[in-house]
Amino acid sequence: MYISTKPTIYLIDGLNIVRSFLYEFSRTEEEVTEDFLEFLADMSCDELYAMNEYEVIFDGSFRPIGPLYRGGVHISFSEGDSADQIIRERAGYLSQSGRRVIAVTDDRSLQNDLKEMGVKTLFCRKFYNSFKHSGK
Repeated sequence: MYISTKPTIYLIDGLNIVRSFLYEFSRTEEEVTEDFLEFLADMSCDELYAMNEYEVIFDGSFRPIGPLYRGGVHISFSEGDSADQIIRERAGYLSQSGRRVIAVTDDRSLQNDLKEMGVKTLFCRKFYNSFKHSGK
């Protein structure tokens, strides 16, 4: 299982995870985004995962995607920065503050930067599949 059994903050690259499923489902980015956010909100309310926090950061400016807080899920937009930069800064801050943090991204450069800071990373598919393998 890849989802931590200890309270963890997951920093999720929103467009990365959504686009990793776009072609598999042959649906629009908006539809896949909504499905993923609903799935993650449901999982965050499950007793196995409720101790975790899930921060989904999307590149770009705000766009209507529904509620920005859903269960244990907080959704934000990078605005003038990139989602990678926000994840890098947030992961560094949380890690230095003694918080357990895992970044979810397929960006190898970002993963390497985070690993150098001592932050664990997961590929998008491994993160998603870890819920499925736990029986959900």
